[in-house]
Amino acid sequence: MDMLDKLSVASQSSLALYAIAITASLYLFYLWLLPKPIPGIPFNKEAKSSLLGDIPAMVKHSMKTQELHDWMATQNVKLQSPIIQLFARPFSKPCVVVADYQESKDVMVRRTKEFDRSYYWSEVSGGIMPESHIFKRFGDNLYKRQSRWVQGLMMPGFQKNVVVPHMYNVCLDFMRLWEEKSRLAQGHPFAAAHDVYYVALDAIWTVVFGEAPGIQTVTRAQVELLEGIEALPLPQNKDAEVDLPRAPVPETLQSVIDITESYESTIRSPWPRVSHWILRQTSSTWKRAFKIKENFIKNEIAKAINRRQAGSGSSAIPTANIKSAIDDMIDKEAVMAEKEHRRPEIISRSFFDEILTVLVAAHDTTGTVITWAVKFLADYPEVQDKLRAELRAIYPEANAEKRYPTFEEIRGINCHYRDAAIEEIIRCSRAESALARTAMVDVELLGHRVPKGTEVFFMGNGPSFFAPAFQIEDSLRSQSYLTSQKKGKVSSWDPKHLDVFDPERWLVEENGQKVFDSAAGPLLTFGLGPRGCSGRNMASSELKIFITLLIWNFQLEECPEKLSGYGAIDKLVHAPKRCYVKLTKAM
Repeated sequence: MDMLDKLSVASQSSLALYAIAITASLYLFYLWLLPKPIPGIPFNKEAKSSLLGDIPAMVKHSMKTQELHDWMATQNVKLQSPIIQLFARPFSKPCVVVADYQESKDVMVRRTKEFDRSYYWSEVSGGIMPESHIFKRFGDNLYKRQSRWVQGLMMPGFQKNVVVPHMYNVCLDFMRLWEEKSRLAQGHPFAAAHDVYYVALDAIWTVVFGEAPGIQTVTRAQVELLEGIEALPLPQNKDAEVDLPRAPVPETLQSVIDITESYESTIRSPWPRVSHWILRQTSSTWKRAFKIKENFIKNEIAKAINRRQAGSGSSAIPTANIKSAIDDMIDKEAVMAEKEHRRPEIISRSFFDEILTVLVAAHDTTGTVITWAVKFLADYPEVQDKLRAELRAIYPEANAEKRYPTFEEIRGINCHYRDAAIEEIIRCSRAESALARTAMVDVELLGHRVPKGTEVFFMGNGPSFFAPAFQIEDSLRSQSYLTSQKKGKVSSWDPKHLDVFDPERWLVEENGQKVFDSAAGPLLTFGLGPRGCSGRNMASSELKIFITLLIWNFQLEECPEKLSGYGAIDKLVHAPKRCYVKLTKAM
């Protein structure tokens, strides 16, 4: 063999070795990229051998149903475990999914040093209001300061003097709107979702900024438009929907709607932070909405500061002079700044973001619950009839005088069945189907080690809520749970009929009477513990007013099948795909 042949063989051998080395390296890199399960926690076996983990199955389900959280909860059932792990993001650590109310409550109420705010939700929502206190660590100085700005909005005095009167007036406008729509629809069903979301936004808007003269709400603009229409052409088929005209939405309110809807670009994305960043850079709608929102809030803050300076100056404003949330928030910050010998941080990113947090959280969640309410009450006429009878009995003067109950009557007189119906609507709406926390240290959860930094999703739409709970040995529970069990009752439902809409489940016997008990069973919609939703009292006030006036005034008839059903869309909240109403007068 001559020299050239030897070199050729050596070259071929080298190339073969290089090819083997490259192939081996690529294979090792492939293995490195594959999902790495947390030892001991059940997972879908097929996901472990795919670079995309559980994403293909999640996307397939989401594309088919437009839902995601129901798929997550069914994985616990599929794997027959209250704790599982999912590979929901490519080339990332798995997340843990817990489907057990008692464990969820233990973590959120008693283990707050081990679990804190979710990094995931910071990525989903951080592009909208990055400096909101809801994304800061519990106990952080900024968290404490900013959370105090909104704490006053939930106090009894503010609820009584600001929240309830404003929301009552907006709900009265809404009754006028649906009276006009009912007149024009002549017994035909019509779309309800837009009306409901707009009235929820109108309500929180007037609470946050006050009811200034000349400011037009969406609901009032709609009423004025429809009052000028004598009649509309209607379909022959009584079950056919009628399309009613809509008034333009003021650009300030539309800006908040556009900002809220931008969540859709992130909620289903494996890279939510990147997805929303791209949206902010490329969407002219987003840029315009953000600019309008910023300018409006800045102007409203300036007006509120001027009101304050014209009144009490730097000292605390008397409660009677607080007319809006923005007044109260500025008052809280001014008083804190004076005590801490610093300048007030009112014209700041954090203050603007707290205002937006209140607007988005209050209108989107409450509006969604109300859309589910009109569906459930129409589909369960026996509940609707009993609720109406209870309201008539609770407010006899209003009934005798053929008028609505006043907001003082609604606030001052309990109606246990109404409260139970509202709680059951919240439960069955599954508006917030999952709550997330991040493990701040290595922790143990149901007998399994969960590494620091792991995202844990606590499901409110599966076992122990709408299906029997998993049987879990006490030896797998935390000491904090076992201690709490000795101190009082542990909320749980009778496992039969968990998936049925039944307000009676929230009523308990007390001194021979049935009274509403919010602790009668599990509910995660508003969260639990110190990081639970601080706006629950405000949402409760709005729901009581809305449901009382709605059922007092209207009979919600069952809609035809094609306009009904319980299919949903998972966005920021779990919203119904179809929401229509068919109304007749009840007064």
